[in-house]
Amino acid sequence: MTNQPLLRLVTVDVTNTLIKVVGSPGFQYAYIGRKHGVTMDENVLNGLFLKYYKQYSQKYPNFGVQDMMPAHVWWDSLVKDCFRAADSTIQEHKLDKIATDLFFHYTTPKAWEILPGALGAIKDLRRYPIKIGVISNWDHRLYKVLLTMKLRPYFDFVLPSSVVGVEKPESLIFYQALKDAQCQPDEAIHFGDSLEKDFIGAQNVGMGAYLLATSQE
Repeated sequence: MTNQPLLRLVTVDVTNTLIKVVGSPGFQYAYIGRKHGVTMDENVLNGLFLKYYKQYSQKYPNFGVQDMMPAHVWWDSLVKDCFRAADSTIQEHKLDKIATDLFFHYTTPKAWEILPGALGAIKDLRRYPIKIGVISNWDHRLYKVLLTMKLRPYFDFVLPSSVVGVEKPESLIFYQALKDAQCQPDEAIHFGDSLEKDFIGAQNVGMGAYLLATSQE
């Protein structure tokens, strides 16, 4: 009878696993728009966000990394497309201010809330002699978001996809986590909310995986 490998690493996704957007992206876009004199229906903006986020993710994957596009340019363009699609008469200088403000706003606690039970679970894991890391399809602002939400001290390392250079479910980002923790795949477990990006991505490299159901699904 073979011995079960000891658990040495737990990795987690971020959005809709640890934290979620307050309200919805449309709610946040409408909030910042109002600050600059632009009033929009948050449901309309949310639908447009989902549309353009999908388009941009396909055309310029991983927040534009492969196209040498800075993250703020990727997001500025997406934000402006959302607002233009809702109202083509918005002045360009207002769009510039809204896009710039939103890019910063999403690093503040006003944009995020910790999911129920997430912090308690991480604190429980910290009682054990294991490494805990973050693997998430994010741009470089993830470091600041985790600091702002007072979550960064609980993690041994953080791997935003735009910094690693590939997104989940690509194996390389999971292998980077294993390398950082100096452990084997069968000694690691990944938690996330996406079947393809988290569950299957982790299993493809031999890690254990748990799929979390969230209120966003």
